[in-house]
Amino acid sequence: MTLPAGLTVAWGEVPAGVARRAVSRRLLGRLLPEARFVSRCPACAGDHGRVHVEGADATVSVSYAPGWAVVAIIRERTRLGVDAAPREVRGLERVRPDATAQAIDWARVEAVLKADGRGLAVDPARVEVRSDGTAWTATIRPGALDGATSSVVWRGWDLDAPDGLVAAVSLS
Repeated sequence: MTLPAGLTVAWGEVPAGVARRAVSRRLLGRLLPEARFVSRCPACAGDHGRVHVEGADATVSVSYAPGWAVVAIIRERTRLGVDAAPREVRGLERVRPDATAQAIDWARVEAVLKADGRGLAVDPARVEVRSDGTAWTATIRPGALDGATSSVVWRGWDLDAPDGLVAAVSLS
């Protein structure tokens, strides 16, 4: 798998008793030592949610799967999303209309929705992925409340992941 220039992905194992957020922040700090990372929920103003970078021209995304944290960074301001999931995840038929959906399908959709910035406020069934092996593209079909059509074509890549996991990264 070849990622675009400037895009870096790093994994960290989350030991028992250690907060997964501590692991992701440690990974981010190693990759962008000059930066500060801030999370602020737009709904409740709590110290959680999408991670924003201060002090560096970069964009980051974070995801967690059982026992692991994964971070993606790119040294530019763009829209970026990463997602990881257990390979044997169940219940995807509740969020994807295709009964044959697999965990990698979900990771791709979630990476796009994270990059888009609206996350699961958008119905995952609206994300259309066109795959060509481990590289793929996606669009988000407009919804009734969007008002306009979206012309954004998301580029994506499946990632090498620890045993038992799948992961994908997307950017515009």
